[in-house]
Amino acid sequence: MQILWLWVLLVSAFSTARATQWHGFDRDGLALYLAHADTGRAHALLGDLLIGRSEIQRKLGGAPAVPIAVYLAPSKDVFRELTQGRLPHWSAGVAFLESRTIVLQARVGNLRQVARHEFAHVLLHATVPGRMPVWFHEGVAMWASHEWRLRQSAAIFYAVFSGGLIPLSEIDDVLSFPSAKADLAYTESLMAVGFLIRLGGPNAVVAMLSELEAGAPFEVALFRITGITPREFEHRWRDNVQGRFGLMALLFSPDLIWLYLTLLLLFAYLGVRLRNRATLRRWEAEEAAEELPVMLRVYRREDEP
Repeated sequence: MQILWLWVLLVSAFSTARATQWHGFDRDGLALYLAHADTGRAHALLGDLLIGRSEIQRKLGGAPAVPIAVYLAPSKDVFRELTQGRLPHWSAGVAFLESRTIVLQARVGNLRQVARHEFAHVLLHATVPGRMPVWFHEGVAMWASHEWRLRQSAAIFYAVFSGGLIPLSEIDDVLSFPSAKADLAYTESLMAVGFLIRLGGPNAVVAMLSELEAGAPFEVALFRITGITPREFEHRWRDNVQGRFGLMALLFSPDLIWLYLTLLLLFAYLGVRLRNRATLRRWEAEEAAEELPVMLRVYRREDEP
């Protein structure tokens, strides 16, 4: 139903975005559509997208090179038109799986990474059209596009300490989540795929896709690759996350070394600023004393008349 809704959404969306003049550039089965103001960057961007698509194909074990259309929305308004305003405000891109169409916001800072993420969704669906959990879909897309940032570690630490980890089954509703909860859901998805690789070996994702492509239900494929049931997988995954991001991990985890260095530099900078400010105030006071009239700075000895 979700795929059907996205397909209907896409068909109706492009009928409302006719006001934007789209210019198409096609190479090796990848079509890029840009607004007129962005045509100057088209060929370089198309080359980057082709490289990104090839990298994702290799990560997924040679996913089929299906034709893909990419629309680069020049503004948030155009992006909302193309998606009918039905996506959450934090969305930077979306993949319409059945039509193999991707819509990206041109103004995002990590455009190429977002494109790789959406390529992964399209290629995953081309490889395995059947149903799979959202956490697996999103986690594999993040894994394939090399997404991990320091703030994601901080979000996981907070979720562990506050008891706010999201059950993997609830991540199916990620599009209804507010921004912070959605970030946590995506991070958990990536960590779940990382745990899958830890249990099943470096080729676990490709092996899972092979099982699914052969027609195995997701639960069966997961058991064949990891040797455990989905319920036990989630239980052990949560234990793993809590062990990695507990109090001792907070003190000694190498994942946070850059956070500690950043805080150390920040405190050092603030210390230098405060010391310099105190020095400047002392110098200003001394200069003010030096500039006092001579008559005010002469004192009389008590033994003089």
